Amino acid sequence: MLLQYEAIILVILVAVVIVAILAFILGIIVTRWYAKKKGWDDSWKNAIIVNLLWFIVSLIVNLALSIVLPIWSSIIALIINIILGAIIVMKIYDKEFGESLVFVIVVLIIIFIITIILMIIIIAILVVIVVASGAAGASGGSSGGETALGG
Repeated sequence: MLLQYEAIILVILVAVVIVAILAFILGIIVTRWYAKKKGWDDSWKNAIIVNLLWFIVSLIVNLALSIVLPIWSSIIALIINIILGAIIVMKIYDKEFGESLVFVIVVLIIIFIITIILMIIIIAILVVIVVASGAAGASGGSSGGETALGG
């Protein structure tokens, strides 16, 4: 039983890291797209800086809280990212706080929706892998070349 619990925790932690990396990459794309749509500087540098902040916050908060508060960890990370993101966007893009806040909320909502979908898919895939490997181990690990006489 303890081994199953450890496998579940491992699946969750691996999923959190994978999703954080994918969200970081997708976040850069979404940030550049929305900045361009608003007529702002859509440089890679600005998008990477903003998303690096979000990546670090999300990774730390989700790793720390995903086992204890799985649903709330993403919401807590989102709130922190909105506040810090608005300040960073205001400085980087030289915009007013209100305009930066709207920008951040729109981008983070898009990233948040994508992240939830990715998390569900990745956890499902990892669970299938863990269950399949557990089933293979439970079958005795026979290679199939043995006979009833032991040969």
